[in-house]
Amino acid sequence: MDFQGDLPVTVDTGALSRTVQHAFAVRIEAVVQPMGFTLSQWTVMRELRRTPGASASELARTAGHTPQACGAILKQLQADGIVERAAGRGRIVENRLTAHGTAVTDETVTRADAALRPALEHFGREDLDTYLNLAARLLEALNQATPVR
Repeated sequence: MDFQGDLPVTVDTGALSRTVQHAFAVRIEAVVQPMGFTLSQWTVMRELRRTPGASASELARTAGHTPQACGAILKQLQADGIVERAAGRGRIVENRLTAHGTAVTDETVTRADAALRPALEHFGREDLDTYLNLAARLLEALNQATPVR
């Protein structure tokens, strides 16, 4: 096993990933909170923009929430006129952004991008592509690994 300092590389990799995620989250929260949204709500909105008609369970997996938490977020976003929910495949409830929700989500994404861009401009396109590729491969490997019990 390789070590960096006193910790295994596996632990350092997870810790660094969490630190990077937190740094992104702080910057995105600074954008979405003044617009009246939590980071959790924005994450669901962003995923709905990407996958219209997704169920709460599908959104929970991609947004990093439990299905119960995602359901509560969707109900609040529905009450705020951001999301519309309707019967879909079988017993599944499909979720979509309203026209207002799409406009608001697009605005938050534009502002989040502007907040993150100065940091990412320190890297070339090839570096960012490599990072995205490696992160996707790591996520796939973690999802294929034996589940934690």
